Amino acid sequence: MGIKSLERKSWLQEYQWFLLFEGLLASGIFFVDLSLELGVAGGVLYIVLVLVALRARQKRYVWAAAVLGTTLTAVGYWLSPPGGEFWKVAINRIISLLLIWGTAFFCYLLKLNEENLEEAHGQLGEQFKDLAKKDAELEFVNRQLEKKVEERTQKLQAMNLFLEQEVNKNILASKELENTHQRLTAIVNASGVGIYGLGLDGRATFCNFAGAAMIGYDIDEIVGEKQHELIHHSRPDGSPYPKEECFIYSGLTSGACYRVGDEVFWRKDGTCFQVEYISSPLFEGGDLVGAVVTFKDISAQKKIERERETLLSDLEYMNVELKSFAHAVSHDLKEPLRGITFNSTWLIQDFGEILGEEGEKYLERISHNTERMYHLINGLLQFAEVGNVQELSIPVQSGALVESVIRSLPTEGDIAIEIQEPMPEVVFPPIRLEQVFQNLIVNGVRHFGKQKGKVVVSCKDIDEFWQFQVWDNGQGIHPKHFDRIFEMFQSLDRNKSPDSTGIGLALVKKIVEQNGGKVQVESEIGEFTCFSFTVRKTV
Repeated sequence: MGIKSLERKSWLQEYQWFLLFEGLLASGIFFVDLSLELGVAGGVLYIVLVLVALRARQKRYVWAAAVLGTTLTAVGYWLSPPGGEFWKVAINRIISLLLIWGTAFFCYLLKLNEENLEEAHGQLGEQFKDLAKKDAELEFVNRQLEKKVEERTQKLQAMNLFLEQEVNKNILASKELENTHQRLTAIVNASGVGIYGLGLDGRATFCNFAGAAMIGYDIDEIVGEKQHELIHHSRPDGSPYPKEECFIYSGLTSGACYRVGDEVFWRKDGTCFQVEYISSPLFEGGDLVGAVVTFKDISAQKKIERERETLLSDLEYMNVELKSFAHAVSHDLKEPLRGITFNSTWLIQDFGEILGEEGEKYLERISHNTERMYHLINGLLQFAEVGNVQELSIPVQSGALVESVIRSLPTEGDIAIEIQEPMPEVVFPPIRLEQVFQNLIVNGVRHFGKQKGKVVVSCKDIDEFWQFQVWDNGQGIHPKHFDRIFEMFQSLDRNKSPDSTGIGLALVKKIVEQNGGKVQVESEIGEFTCFSFTVRKTV
């Protein structure tokens, strides 16, 4: 079906009731017109068709209704019964036609005006729709803008809060920096060493009170002045000190740190004093901007060092003299002791019967005392030689050394001597280490105080040291005697052990401490005694 057929069908469907009403109305008027006489203007009733056509949407229906009324008016004239005067009939019909077409024209104008109004209304509606659309768009844009403004406001508020926090942080940091600067200034000024700063031009930028006091200037007289020309212009002998050879000036040019301990600074009054100084470069952002120099007066220290060297030299000379004296005296003392011993033995052998038992007893006591005196002199010589003779420290198998010491000792009652492995290898003067173990083991056996027991030699690993222990389950030592037993000529039971010289433990203490170790004792009366000493490990 074509487009026109579809349009025609649509038109008929839309106006079918209107056309039916117009047809019925036209038929009724036509019937009335035929019923009237020809002299009556019955055609005027067809105006109703035109007026009804105003209900249609298009204005062409008005003309169609006028054409229909005109047609029916003409047809009604011909079909009406004859009669009436012609001019009256003609006038009536003409008046009817004029009224029909006048009404049609008037209705056309109304319809045209109505269409114009509808068109204007439609345009206004479209404009209103456009305005509504634009208003909706504007409202949407406004909402978007409000949303963006709100987001921007929130961001600005957050940024403002962040900036406020940063400002507060900066204020706190500034206060802290100021407080730190004040603290550093107070520390620098309270420091006992001199401190001053230098710019790249060699001029002093600051100086603390101690530094100004050492060189005899006020701080205002130092700041801004060239340091080298002011206090470092000459060597200790008074000869000029070129700036190019000065380590402080070199630090300013090379950015290196220098520590010097054999130069002098010059005071305002022209005198000098020995100083030790450190020149440290000062960087800002990776760029060298100056240096900081710390210095101290070491004149008193140098004087003390010279006096110490003199004292050490004198002490070394005195030690040599004392050693020579000790050997000479021991030799001179041993000769009469040997004579007494020989004479006592000769008297017992040759005159034993004459002297009798009591006389032999006295001579044996004399021999015993001379032998004890002989051992005492040897102990004194050993004690004097410790630390005065350069002795070579070599690796020593401590276990084998202790075994040889035990084999050389006489047996004492029912006292067993044990060695607990492992026993490490240590670096120590072997003769001195043998003396230490011999004196500690002999001391444990000699002062055991019981008929039966044991002495145990062992070693423990303690960090950087080996700790050797000589333990026994003898009579023990009271804690109040712990310090006393390491003193010279001190023996707690001289009556029970007349052979004791009181030098053994003092010799042990001196040997161990001379080689970097420590000696200590632990004991409980009637239970045990444990002497321990440490030997530093070798790397």
